[in-house]
Parts: sequence; structure tokens; C-alpha cells
Amino acid sequence: MPELGDDSHVWAFTEPAAEVGGDLYDVIPMPDRSWLVYVADVAGKGLSAALMMAALSAKIRSLAPLHTDVSKLLAHVNQEMHALMVEEGFFATIVLGKFSPGTGSVQIVRAGHPYPLWVTDRGLRELSQIHGIPLGVESPTGYKEEEVVLSPGERLIFLSDGVTEAKNEKNELFGDDRLADYFKTAHGLPRAEGLLESIDAWRGNAAMNDDLTLLEIWRDPPE
Repeated sequence: MPELGDDSHVWAFTEPAAEVGGDLYDVIPMPDRSWLVYVADVAGKGLSAALMMAALSAKIRSLAPLHTDVSKLLAHVNQEMHALMVEEGFFATIVLGKFSPGTGSVQIVRAGHPYPLWVTDRGLRELSQIHGIPLGVESPTGYKEEEVVLSPGERLIFLSDGVTEAKNEKNELFGDDRLADYFKTAHGLPRAEGLLESIDAWRGNAAMNDDLTLLEIWRDPPE
């Protein structure tokens, strides 16, 4: 993972449920010294989903330098990918953020994807409602963005639905409540690495039932 600068950091992990999966993430340096980070999930599994994932990743990388506004970037990506996704019978969800390490500002835009987690030392802090339809469903379409500012010691975790929908040997979902409970007592950095260990322990010997991806950005706590 790259160093983000200004005492800011990033950590990410992805694991497919099959040999290849449909989850993807990326960390992209921007011309204004900010960083574009995202987690996306192409509906479906296997080789076809992986190929669509690769096409989406390449499209985001090619269009990212052209936009300072993440809502316009995502609308452009959707417009460019719509015809291919419809033809192949796919859609994709994504949550995307533009992080400025110097200020802690994160501009967030969401297209049908699980919300990122704003984590403080006291647990989860609520994000405003950010709506947007998945990529490949309708074109043209617009997206609304929300800006949050991470204070020193705070972090933002982007995740795929494979986190809350992970199943154990009793076919129970990990769920939102266990997710929230984890962050009430979590410590150490990155927090998402500990979350991954918690999910693995809870899953036990059950096979993975869905792709799982986590990406965390955080600012060092004050000395």
C-alpha cells in the first residue's frame, strides 16, 4: 500500500469466495495530491465477473485524472460502462472517496453499495444518507456526494457486503450488530485487520459464501 503522507495511512484486503471474484478496490494518486479510494462489487462470481471487474478498474483509472468532483467522475464511469454492462448482463455497486491527507477531508459518493464506516475511539459515527443507483442500471444518471472530515485518530472503512453477510457453520450472518459491537471495543491499527480476524474466528470451519473486501484509511492519533 502507498504512503498517503501527512500522517495518514491506508490498508486493504480482498479475498474471493471462488478462484476469482467480483470484488475490487484501488488506491489512486490524484493530480491535486489527494487520493481516490474505492471498493466495488460486480454482481456475480467467477471469470465473467472478474473480467467485468478488470474493465471497471481500468475505466476508473483512465477517467479519474479528468475529474476533481467525485460525483461527476462516477457519473462519467457509469456512462462509459453502461452499454457493456447491459450487453453482458452485469451491474456493479461501488463506494468511492477522495481523501485529502492534509485536511482529513473525504468526499464520498455511493452507488448501491454498503455505507463506509466512520470509526472513532468511541465506536461508529453515523454518516448522512448518500443515495445512488448501481453502475450499469441506468444512463445517464447523477450521484450526490457527502463530505466528511476525519479528525486525527479517526478512520473510514470501505467494505463489501461479504463482511456483514459472512456465514458461520450454523448458517448465521455476521450482521450489522456484530459489526457495530466489534468497534465498541476494537483497538490497534488498522482496525479493519482486527475485524477480518474477528470474522474468520466467527466463521469457524464454514466455507466462504461471498467475496470479502476491506479498505481502511486513517489519520494518526495526536501525540
